[in-house]
Amino acid sequence: MDELQELKKIKSPCVSICKYNKNNYCVGCKRYMNEIFDWFDYSEKMREAVMKDLVSRDIDKPR
Repeated sequence: MDELQELKKIKSPCVSICKYNKNNYCVGCKRYMNEIFDWFDYSEKMREAVMKDLVSRDIDKPR
């Protein structure tokens, strides 16, 4: 399987909204820009940790 096919298998919280709020994370997936850019470079363990953290990120409350 080629690299593109492998990358497509990686789970992502992206919902194709891609707008940032005052807290500097995406209102669609709640990831910070660096998390979005580095997503495919993260280990599976790191991606799982970010996914777990996304649950507590409120788009209206400052961090």
